[in-house]
Amino acid sequence: MKKYYYGAVAFYLMAVMAYIGYQYTQQRSELIAEIDQRLIQCASVTDQLLPASLHTNAIHTGTIAPADDLQNRLVLSRFAETMNVKYVYSFVLEKGKIYFTSSSATSEELKSGEDISYFFDEYTDESPLLLDAFKTQQMQFEESSDQWGHFRSVYLPHISPSGRVYITGADIEVSNINAQLNALLLHSMGEALFYMLILIPFFVAYRMHNLSIQKELTAQVDERTADLRERSSAITRLLDNSNQGFLTFSTSLNVENEYSQKCLEIFQETIEGKNIGELLYPEEVEEKKFFDETIRAVFEEEDEVKIDAILSLLQYEFVLHNKAINILYKRIEPQRFMLILTDITDKKNLEKNIEKERNRLKMIVSAISNSEELFELLEGYQTFLSEREGFIVWEHTPQQNLTELYRVIHTYKGLFAQKDFMTTLQGLHKVESRLSLWLKDETISNETIQTMLKKIDFELWLKKDTDILRDTLGDDFMDRKTTITIDEVTYETLQNKILELIDAQPEECHELLELLEVIKGLKYKPIGEYFASLPKYVELLGERLEKSLNVMEIEDKTNVSVGEAFRGFAKSLIHIIRNSVDHGIESPEERVEREKEEEGNIFFVIAETEDAVIVKISDDGRGIDREKLKQKALDGGFRTSQELEDEESVIELLFEDYLSTKEEINDLSGRGIGLASVRSELLKLGGSYKVISELGRGTRFEFTIPKKSLLKGI
Repeated sequence: MKKYYYGAVAFYLMAVMAYIGYQYTQQRSELIAEIDQRLIQCASVTDQLLPASLHTNAIHTGTIAPADDLQNRLVLSRFAETMNVKYVYSFVLEKGKIYFTSSSATSEELKSGEDISYFFDEYTDESPLLLDAFKTQQMQFEESSDQWGHFRSVYLPHISPSGRVYITGADIEVSNINAQLNALLLHSMGEALFYMLILIPFFVAYRMHNLSIQKELTAQVDERTADLRERSSAITRLLDNSNQGFLTFSTSLNVENEYSQKCLEIFQETIEGKNIGELLYPEEVEEKKFFDETIRAVFEEEDEVKIDAILSLLQYEFVLHNKAINILYKRIEPQRFMLILTDITDKKNLEKNIEKERNRLKMIVSAISNSEELFELLEGYQTFLSEREGFIVWEHTPQQNLTELYRVIHTYKGLFAQKDFMTTLQGLHKVESRLSLWLKDETISNETIQTMLKKIDFELWLKKDTDILRDTLGDDFMDRKTTITIDEVTYETLQNKILELIDAQPEECHELLELLEVIKGLKYKPIGEYFASLPKYVELLGERLEKSLNVMEIEDKTNVSVGEAFRGFAKSLIHIIRNSVDHGIESPEERVEREKEEEGNIFFVIAETEDAVIVKISDDGRGIDREKLKQKALDGGFRTSQELEDEESVIELLFEDYLSTKEEINDLSGRGIGLASVRSELLKLGGSYKVISELGRGTRFEFTIPKKSLLKGI
């Protein structure tokens, strides 16, 4: 009897110690998880509180005004005080050094002005974990102690729309955690001792009674165990023969020992007892932490609606061992989860192939729809490529040559985008990005620019796109010429000879007037034909930018035919159209809020006077924010305040090289070069322009071109 008694007591003591240890560990994990959840929430909200422009690639010391930095600091300080954290802040990494872009301050610091971090102050106390957060773009947690206390911090990486990595973080003081845990430990030990004392008599009586029924219970257990084994084997066979992975885990987040054979194929290892977060995120530490915290939050929640909302935050598609896996999360018990894993690799590959084929078909349809314009574009681009080595004017500075080259590349990028070319468009966008960097580099030489033009294989990009057209439409389509043209000298010679014959023998040579018109048609064509493809471009651009637009109609009120001199300007107007859709027209939701019709409108009108042709392009969008445009110019050093005192000088900024109000750069806009190209082509024709804009109502561009510069044919 003593042997059993002492054994039971020893077992009970071990159980009590295990319970105390488990409770201690669990409570500490919960405290840390609660703190980490608050830190993540603070770091996430900090990103929302800061201006989107604060973390672009162009920021540097002085990018924002001290008043703006103070406003950011005050906002973050109020937020930190509300959330009961010590600090919230944000960093960027610049040339291996870490700089503050914003930071909160305590009330004492705000009053004294000491120990406050200002915009682009260097952060010299960076830790390896902070640097890892920048390099790996994964969330990091850190604990540190100093004379001010014991702190826990989070570093949450983000990627700005311009592609720059930045960190938002938060600090919270956790000095009192150990005190709380020690108090909890003492309390648990006291409870355990109390229960041990009162349970001893009951334990003895129970033990005596248990001996009498042990044999009967053993027989029942053996019978039930055999039955459960058979049921378990049947379920295992069923799951193993399905084409999905099934696994379960509870609050420990460790995979339980029952899982389907498909899981071994997906994870390529035995997963029993392993942490599910580590299996799903073997290298992404921060993502794993977020997953663990989210699942634990579900375990603590009882409201089904809130549970669904929390689960929606989890990642549903993964790439594991080069396989695309879809995961369905099922809570099968209050403290137990099942994951259903489906291999969707074939489906993803099919979607990629469909998208690729869709882009090919768009390019082919665009080529068939307006083949004349396509061949004109290809002919002009081939001319540019064949002459590009001589593009550098050695008497000009590298910046002048870069600016002119930038305009040409930007215009061709827009024209190829209009034709849905894929490889050429991507290649020109990369060249444009390189030129953008070189424009800021005063060490670039004309020789470097010319070497770059020789080295880049523009022809290969174009060949990949045209090979798609050739393979689909055939050599006959690609090799035929749909437009017959004659050069200026030949046209003048024929015209003069015909006019001489008509003057000499007007009656006999009257039919030559018709021939003159035919020849004229070889050199000139109606001005409206230069813009025939723009309505379709507006429609496609609207779909891409998710803007609702009515069909743009070109209203040609002229009887004017023009020659090649007009082509450059006509092509450049694609930048006006693109800006109207991208910058001008609001989203459907924004238009409804402004009590406008959901569908935006772009109007294109060609008119004439006795001496000139007038092209008007207008929209009913948000209009030009002159104050924002002015501030951009001042911040970028394009103008001084004195130079922008009148409204006309502010509007003129629209046509300034490299000035854009858009915060991010993409393959459509954001370079600040499009309207500069329009002005350059317009001035070649001796034309003039004016811009009329009303904030919230829309913008109208009017371009006036002397007919004499167009080789008029009225």
